Amino acid sequence: MSDGPKICGGCNQNIPSKWVTGLDKFWHHECFRCVSCNRVVSPTESFYDKDGKPDCFNCRGAPQVFTCGICNQTISGQRLIYLANTYHYGCKRCTKCQQSFSADQHDNIKILANGDFVHTNC
Repeated sequence: MSDGPKICGGCNQNIPSKWVTGLDKFWHHECFRCVSCNRVVSPTESFYDKDGKPDCFNCRGAPQVFTCGICNQTISGQRLIYLANTYHYGCKRCTKCQQSFSADQHDNIKILANGDFVHTNC
């Protein structure tokens, strides 16, 4: 972002004094509005990016939470997905060698017709 004149990402007008930043742009506080409901989005609340404009959680819903089909714990970060199931890489094991998988092995995981996960070199 520049140190020069600040142009609002909502109305494209000059911002002479107070502003908020979001989505790599400067905004008049009253212009930083949800594109779905037109409510002013607080600079401290989370929101989605919808074509360079804020879209609030009230309109779009909270991010989907994934649960591991083996340990039943929440998955944050990378996950294995098969059909409607999600797994931590470390919870899912190769049915041939019994070693757990890691995210850096993703391209070397094979899913057999019966749904078993195996390392491609097993």
